[in-house]
Amino acid sequence: MRAGVPSGTSLSVSFARGLGVDRQPIDPLAFELLPPGLAQLAAAPLQLGAVAGLYRAVVRATTFGLIDHIVLRTQAIDAQLVSALESGMDQLVILGAGLDARAWRLEALKGVTVFEVDHPATQRYKRKRMLRKRPPTDIRYVSVDFEKERFDDALEAAGFRSCAPSVWIWEGVAMYLPLPAVYGMLEQLTSLSAPGSELAMTYRVPGRLPSGALGRAAIPAVCAAAGEPLK
Repeated sequence: MRAGVPSGTSLSVSFARGLGVDRQPIDPLAFELLPPGLAQLAAAPLQLGAVAGLYRAVVRATTFGLIDHIVLRTQAIDAQLVSALESGMDQLVILGAGLDARAWRLEALKGVTVFEVDHPATQRYKRKRMLRKRPPTDIRYVSVDFEKERFDDALEAAGFRSCAPSVWIWEGVAMYLPLPAVYGMLEQLTSLSAPGSELAMTYRVPGRLPSGALGRAAIPAVCAAAGEPLK
């Protein structure tokens, strides 16, 4: 993270969700969350007609398959979330929420309390972008720097009920944290989770990246240059 600006990772994820892999973007709200230039690039296929597929193919190649990866993981987590909510859970915690728009776009979250835990800089940016859009459910923002602060006390102060089962989403975050921070967050999460709680998490196996030697060299370099190195 760089002080005063939203996470570059959050921008890239929102871009991928807006661009999608076909005519139907997985997150129509991405165009409102992104800065104007990125929003136009994400929405470009909607105006490109027959060459939209070619445009997506170029973006797919230049991002080492990022678009497909993000769309697939988002769809998988959405499905798991909806299934968990059908069992009666009424609170969701999104760790490293970034520009996540699930609270606005998923009908299943109506009546559910959504806790978005993230760095204050990213949260300020997001809240400003969504200022005029009323969320259909109760969203509570919890500002935390995961590498320097614990989130458990702040989450409970925001009204989280550790006595009730909850759904946790930890998507696209762990690879940017050192292992002690990852283990520390898992410990906090476990201590707050009542029996029956569920966690949907993505993580990267150390040393494994797409596109062979090129990916192993280029992807960490790009992340480091953006101020969010893989740790």
